[in-house]
Amino acid sequence: MSKQCMPIRFIVTIILSAVSLPYLQAQTASGNRYKDIQFEKIQRTRNLSYYNQETEGLKKRVHQFDWYYSAADTQSRRPLIIAMHGGGFKLGNKSSDSTPFWAKELAKRGYAVASINYRKSRKKPLSKFEDLSEACFDALKDLQLAIAYFRENAHHYKIDPDRIILAGNSAGGMMALHAVCSSEAEFRAYLKKNSAGADTVHNPNRVVAAINMWGSIYDSSWIANCRVPLVSIHGSKDRVVPNNSSTGPFFGTAIIERQALAAGIPHYVRVYQGVGHELHRHFNPVFGGGWGARKRWKDMSQHISNYLYQQLSLGELP
Repeated sequence: MSKQCMPIRFIVTIILSAVSLPYLQAQTASGNRYKDIQFEKIQRTRNLSYYNQETEGLKKRVHQFDWYYSAADTQSRRPLIIAMHGGGFKLGNKSSDSTPFWAKELAKRGYAVASINYRKSRKKPLSKFEDLSEACFDALKDLQLAIAYFRENAHHYKIDPDRIILAGNSAGGMMALHAVCSSEAEFRAYLKKNSAGADTVHNPNRVVAAINMWGSIYDSSWIANCRVPLVSIHGSKDRVVPNNSSTGPFFGTAIIERQALAAGIPHYVRVYQGVGHELHRHFNPVFGGGWGARKRWKDMSQHISNYLYQQLSLGELP
């Protein structure tokens, strides 16, 4: 073979390898998609918008989201997980603390994940429960906008509009629970607002599951309204949102489990012993939880994936 042919063959080989690599990565993953890790490398596209119309008094970034996905994924109708951060409806954003970590972990298993911003309170939600609950009510309106956006653009994002899952940590977990367990009319009545003409439908957005990480629900009786599988993750020593809080205004995982069991609601519970809020050994919202917390978030993501795979029959998807 001539020396002149060698570079040409080498270049062709490199081009073919580059073209086929995503296909090979997608096809050689082990285990079951949506339960086991399929993709090690996850891309993150930042600061997209799910609502572009100007809202009085709100900045543009309020309605932004980060998109987590694998460029090697060939599926065109993936379940979507909408991730909601914590921060007591006063602090935090779509890039805060644990949220990017577990968003990536779930995306590695084949889910499309959108981590959203939502409006935060201008009042005192960290010290006044009335302000906190009102802020949750307002944040749920933004969540509805996000769900509507992704349904309308399902083809563009290669998602299944009939398989949308909500997941949130702390305040985000509260949003996930209230979105599927309370109606607008019930929430308005709870806030002592005029509920005349308000929607009485539970889970009007037709999401298929809700994942609550160290969050709570304001009225434990609302759990009986839920008709989708629930997941609750908590630390046994959580002092911010106690796991066993049973007197209100926060009803934690232990009470949610009791109510779900009584109502026959599928509910997976995992309580990590000896750790606090955000699964930190000693919760610190400034410095994060370190290696130990990340290890627990990774373990948590696997348990969540196992449960969703079974409850939503994801193994039957093409």
